Amino acid sequence: MRHTPASLAVTASLMALAAAATPAMADVTDELRAELAAQRSRLEELEKKLAAASAAQAETAKVVAKVEKSAAAPAPASKGLSMPSGLTIYGIADAGVEYGDYGQGHKVRVQSGLGSASRLGFKGERNFGDDLQAYFQLEAGISFDNGQNTGHSSNISNPGQGAASSSAPNTTGVAIFSRNTFVGLRGRYGDIRFGRDYAPIYSITSASDPFTIGGATAFRLWSSAAASRFDNGVFYASPVFGGFQANVAYSAGMENNSRSNVGVTGSTTSTGPKDEGKGGSATLTYKNGDLFVGAGYLNFLRQGTVTAPATEDVRRTARNLAATYDFKVAKVYAQYLIGEDKQDGVGKKLDRRVWWLGASVPFRDVHTFRAVYSHLDDRMSTDRDSDHYGLGYEYALDKQTDLYVYYAQVSNKNGGKNSLCAGGTCQGFDGDTNLPANFTPKSLMLGGRYRF
Repeated sequence: MRHTPASLAVTASLMALAAAATPAMADVTDELRAELAAQRSRLEELEKKLAAASAAQAETAKVVAKVEKSAAAPAPASKGLSMPSGLTIYGIADAGVEYGDYGQGHKVRVQSGLGSASRLGFKGERNFGDDLQAYFQLEAGISFDNGQNTGHSSNISNPGQGAASSSAPNTTGVAIFSRNTFVGLRGRYGDIRFGRDYAPIYSITSASDPFTIGGATAFRLWSSAAASRFDNGVFYASPVFGGFQANVAYSAGMENNSRSNVGVTGSTTSTGPKDEGKGGSATLTYKNGDLFVGAGYLNFLRQGTVTAPATEDVRRTARNLAATYDFKVAKVYAQYLIGEDKQDGVGKKLDRRVWWLGASVPFRDVHTFRAVYSHLDDRMSTDRDSDHYGLGYEYALDKQTDLYVYYAQVSNKNGGKNSLCAGGTCQGFDGDTNLPANFTPKSLMLGGRYRF
C-alpha cells in the first residue's frame, strides 16, 4: 500500500493527538479513584456513627424500662422494717362512737372494735415441698380508744385478769396475744396445730352470723351457753372430701397439779381441781358453691370451786347447727344452739336454746345492709327468755376500708339480765356491770374499719 504525503501527514497528526491525550485521561482516572476512596471513607464513618447511635438508643431504652419498673414496684422497706420471707403482718383497726342505754341513763362512749374486734397479728409460713408446710400465728387484741390489750375469754382463762387467770405456773395471766396463738403443720393428710385457738363449734357459729361476731351481733346470747376458745389445746382439721370436712379439738384444761376435784378451790392457781377446764369440741361441715352447712359439739368442765355434794366442776355441753346460703342478691344465715350446764351431785344448772335468723344484702358494690333476729329460750324454771334485734349498714370506701352504723337491743323478762355485745369484744354492760333486771339495753354504733 502506498502512502501519500497527505495521508502520512494525517497519521502523524493523529498519533501526536493520542500521545497528548494519554496523560490527560490518566489524570481523570486518578481523580475518580480518589473521589471514590473519599466517599467510601465517609460512608464507613457514617456507618460507625449510626451503629453508635443505635447502641446509645438501646441503652437509653434499658434505662427507661428499669426506671419504669422501679416506679411501678412498691417502695422497698427500710432495713429496720424488712420482713423475712413467709412472714406477714396483718390486722384490723376499728373505732367509733357508741350512744347506748344500759339502765343507768344514756351514755356516749368512744369505743374500739364496734364493727370488728381490733387486732394486730403476725403469721409465718415455711414450705418444705410435697404439700408440707409449717406455720405459726400470734394475734393480739388492740383497744384503739386507750391503747390497751383486749381480753378474749376461753374455756379456762380471761386474759387481762391477772394471775387469777393464769393457766400455767410460769405465766402472769395477762395475755399479750389474747386472741390466738398457735404453731402447726399442714399437709395432704390434714392440719394440726397446738396452742390457743377457736373451738370448732365457735368457728361455724361465726360463719353463720351476718355480723361475723361484731357490730349488732347476737353472739352474747349464744356465748352464755357455749365457749369460743380453747387454751392448752391441740386442733386437727381433716382434708376436704367432696365438700365435707371434720374439725376436732382437745384442751388439757388448767393442767393443775392436783389429784382431787372435791374441796379444791379453782380458777386461781395451778393446784385447783384436777380436771378443771378439760374438754373437747368437734364439727362436721359441708361446703358446695353458695351453700354452707355445719354441725358442732362442745363438752368441757368449767372453772370453779368444787364443793360437796358436787364431785366435779360444772360440765358444759353444747350442740349446734349452722347454715348459710348466698343468693347473690342476698345471703341468709341461720344458727341453732342447745346449751346445758350440769354438775355431778348437784344436777342441771343451765338449759338454754339460742337461735337466730339473719341476712346481708349488698347493693351497687359499696353498700351492704345487715339484719339479725335472735331468741334465747330459757328452759329452766326461771324462764328468763330474751329477744335480740340487730340492724346494720356499711359503706365501702375500698375493699379493705368501710364506714358503718349499727343498732342493737335485747329484751329481758322474769328477772333476766342478758345484754348485747356492742361490737366485736362484747363491751356492752351486763348484769355484772350494773344492768338492771328486765331492762332492754340499746346501742347505736357509728364508726370506721380499716383492714390490713
